Amino acid sequence: MASFRHSVVFRMTAGYGLLLLISVALISTVFYVGTAGLLARNIDKQLTSISRHLIQVRQQEGPQALERDIHALLTDNQDVDTEVYLLIDPSGRKIAGNLTAWPTLPTANDQLVKQQVKRLGRDSISRLLSYRFQDGTTLVVGRDLQDQHDLERMVLVALSLGGVMALVLAAAGAWLFRAQLQKQLMAIHRTTTEIAAGHLDRRIEVGKSQDEFAIVAHDVNIMLEEIERLMDTARDVSNAIAHDLRTPLGRIRGSLEDALRPHHPADKLPYSAQYAIDEIDALIVVFDKLLQIAEAESGVRRQPFDQLPLREVASDLVELYQPAAENQGVALSLLVEGEPVVNADRDLIAGVLANLLDNALKYAGHGAQVQVRIECDPAQGRPPEARIVVRDYGPGIPADALERATERFFRADTSRSLRGNGLGLSIVAASVALHRGRLTLENAHPGLRVTIALPACRLG
Repeated sequence: MASFRHSVVFRMTAGYGLLLLISVALISTVFYVGTAGLLARNIDKQLTSISRHLIQVRQQEGPQALERDIHALLTDNQDVDTEVYLLIDPSGRKIAGNLTAWPTLPTANDQLVKQQVKRLGRDSISRLLSYRFQDGTTLVVGRDLQDQHDLERMVLVALSLGGVMALVLAAAGAWLFRAQLQKQLMAIHRTTTEIAAGHLDRRIEVGKSQDEFAIVAHDVNIMLEEIERLMDTARDVSNAIAHDLRTPLGRIRGSLEDALRPHHPADKLPYSAQYAIDEIDALIVVFDKLLQIAEAESGVRRQPFDQLPLREVASDLVELYQPAAENQGVALSLLVEGEPVVNADRDLIAGVLANLLDNALKYAGHGAQVQVRIECDPAQGRPPEARIVVRDYGPGIPADALERATERFFRADTSRSLRGNGLGLSIVAASVALHRGRLTLENAHPGLRVTIALPACRLG
């Protein structure tokens, strides 16, 4: 219970209930004050009107006419239970009216007061308006307030009952609100607890609701899917590292054991040492590539981005790989459209092109073609893009392996006989993502087409 009192559910439900009660209290107060005030104003207005009429009758027609009007008002069967009239002479004796006892009346004219009097022998709290004529005669016009008091009590009782009902409804609404809110929160809590226990496949049930909790649950599920994917990737990478490093380490160990045998020829020692060094260098290359991927994915190199002309970078890389292409009998060509300039890291973009050209020359085969094309896309409705397209005319990638081609250490079955470690396209994908670009791999029949779309700051 103590933990519940400190929970956000309790604070929100208590706030909801308190707000509802305050609203009901304010509305009730306004209603009561408006009702009672309206009745009081109507009574005062009516008394003032009757008093002025009777004063005018006496001034114009004389005292006898005033007595006749008072008598007529008392016998007209209107407001019989509430009307109050009194006419007294200068000595204080009653001339006409229905009051049998009254207190000292105020000396000021047109002064409305509330006093207790005896009306037809019965105690009455009345609203009185008195007027003293010049000869000392006093006219009193009043209204018994018992009906008004009864009505006010009825209003108070009704508002009290309404307040009790509002309290019950507020409590029920707060309980319902708390139940709904806690249900959603507990669903999220259960899922996160199960995931913390190692069940990464658990997801929050969203249902058909489109409320804020559904949006949060949807976003959390997307996050959980990404976490599961990253965990699977990390597990696959760990397995791949263990598998791919075990073989070269085994070769190094075998070579060193062979060199340490007693009857091993001394002239073979330099060869064994050089072999071990070459294998270790290959392992260092693998770790360097893994560090490049980690550096690109972490965004560490995002700051030094500068305007980079793609024609210049592509020309340098094609020129660098031209001798290797000629040695393999591969026709390497470059076509640049316009003068596209992008915000990029020169070394990373050069590394991307180098990896793509390495793969193209490796898999295209003797006598094939490798084309590098730089395109401009000034499309309407979205920011302009520059595209780097590298296409070879080799066997391509099997369709079932195309989606996994950018995974670390992944190699299709058809390429396992070739030297490599399956990290080239992973580096390309990480570098392109760092530049907020898009990487597309597709079989061109024949060959593989790799397209990199980068946001262009100038197309030239």
